[in-house]
Amino acid sequence: MAKLLTDSEFQRFSELQQKQASFTITSEEADELRDIVARAQQKRDDRAAAMQAMEAYIQQFDISPDELFSPEQIGEAARTYGLIPAAKKERVLPPSFTYNGKPYQWTRALPDDIRVPLFDAFKAGESVKDFIATPKDAARCAATIARLERETGAVYAQAWLEELSVSRVQVDEAAGKLPA
Repeated sequence: MAKLLTDSEFQRFSELQQKQASFTITSEEADELRDIVARAQQKRDDRAAAMQAMEAYIQQFDISPDELFSPEQIGEAARTYGLIPAAKKERVLPPSFTYNGKPYQWTRALPDDIRVPLFDAFKAGESVKDFIATPKDAARCAATIARLERETGAVYAQAWLEELSVSRVQVDEAAGKLPA
């Protein structure tokens, strides 16, 4: 009930409830209490209807959770509800790419069929966003750019970092975490 009322409404609700419990409530105050409860119930019903509408739209348009929430938000929710252990490990997945519709993971060596066009674009100062399979995952993007910079010796342009929503600080931190 408290979440559905403003602070002043909740305070008045509490006062009226106490009067009701001690049988000292007037008929006008009882009407006021009913009005407060009715407003709270209406707000609850409106919220429930809005949630049902959102759920219907999500289902109708087949929207996946990763389109609505960042990986960090999904992980935090999973930790909150006990779906994964509460201890958050600082672990960044290896960079993953797509090229000509084919997925690649950059674990040790990257196959030449993606390595050559990716490195050529990177060294030429072009955007590599189209190669990156997870452009919304800032930590993974930073690790990818850090690794590309180390492997090619080139520095990724600030404008392209902004395109990925990654800062130079994040790339530098990711570079510090790369294995030697």
